[in-house]
Amino acid sequence: MTAYQQMGHHSTNLVFDAELSGYDGAILSPVNEDERQVRDLLARVRSELPALETVFDPQLYFPNSNRGQLRTWSHFPADVDTADMTSSAWWTTVVESLCAVVRSLQPHAVCSPAVVPRVFSSNEPFVRMVEVGNQLRAALEDVPVLQTVLVGMDDMTVAHRAEVIASIVSRSRNDRVFLVVCSDVDPRRELADVEGLKGIMRLIKFLEEGGQKVLVGFCSSEMVLWKAAGATACATGKFFNLRRFTRSRFEEPAGGGGQLPYWFEERLFAHLRESDVVRVERAGGFSDATNRNPFTAQIREQMTASQAWVSTGWRQYLWWFADFESRANLASVRAGLRAADGVWREFEDNDVLMEERQNDGAWVRQWRRAVAEFKSA
Repeated sequence: MTAYQQMGHHSTNLVFDAELSGYDGAILSPVNEDERQVRDLLARVRSELPALETVFDPQLYFPNSNRGQLRTWSHFPADVDTADMTSSAWWTTVVESLCAVVRSLQPHAVCSPAVVPRVFSSNEPFVRMVEVGNQLRAALEDVPVLQTVLVGMDDMTVAHRAEVIASIVSRSRNDRVFLVVCSDVDPRRELADVEGLKGIMRLIKFLEEGGQKVLVGFCSSEMVLWKAAGATACATGKFFNLRRFTRSRFEEPAGGGGQLPYWFEERLFAHLRESDVVRVERAGGFSDATNRNPFTAQIREQMTASQAWVSTGWRQYLWWFADFESRANLASVRAGLRAADGVWREFEDNDVLMEERQNDGAWVRQWRRAVAEFKSA
């Protein structure tokens, strides 16, 4: 079990929530907090949660965008609007600045800086990611470095692309990988491209078999696929626009989004609106995981009292994520998806229709295909 919380807007309190103790680490973001605030958070973690691993993500994915607090950080390049990001000398300067920040903050580990390439089909961006990761490794011998690897969902549909990328990443001196899946799928919607999903699963498998432990960042419920593929760890956050890595996510206000309440139901592998919670309960009830979830009863009480339950919904989802991550493997994921597919089929036959038209469980069938074809490859 190695689940990580990914910090977002006003997420600090969730790290210290006793009911969310199933998380083994936290990925710190310089977008939502300035250096003083992150330093204070780290001091509190060292005092109250000494076993929690803290990982600093420099978040330079889209450096010329104006994102929250990022430009106030000393590792943010001052010449970002005019810099040649293919220049080794430029990256050396970025690495030196990042090292100073890491030594000042003293997190347990740091992700190597990486910029989202214009296109993923070339090998050059991956070679550069590894070179920068190796530079950071050489400069920070006393701090573990996670090799950041950004992959495009569309690119991963190409035959043998996973093998090629894994071969390049194997040249990294870092034995841990921070894998980020980039797509244009709306953060609220599930990833459902079977070939892309299989490609990512194969990449995870190759990296893990090569001795590089993979932490997949910015996950939503598709975490189940990455665990089925053998990923060591997965990370998620409370907001829908934090759970999914898209270009549009980084163009939104730093305050986050997704202020509608959602309940996550393992029986369907779906996020449900309030009316759908009632609908699903009438149609057969909830999973054992939901019934064990300490936030389920709180949401029920808040619904009964007509109270807002947005923040409780975040916690309900976060608890489920860590709980499922702890018991996920290829067999349990296959069984869970098979059962969910059957429930969605029953719902369709009996006209149990969700409030949101696209919430129809179609992704579950695609996930089953991805897992079955991954297993048989």
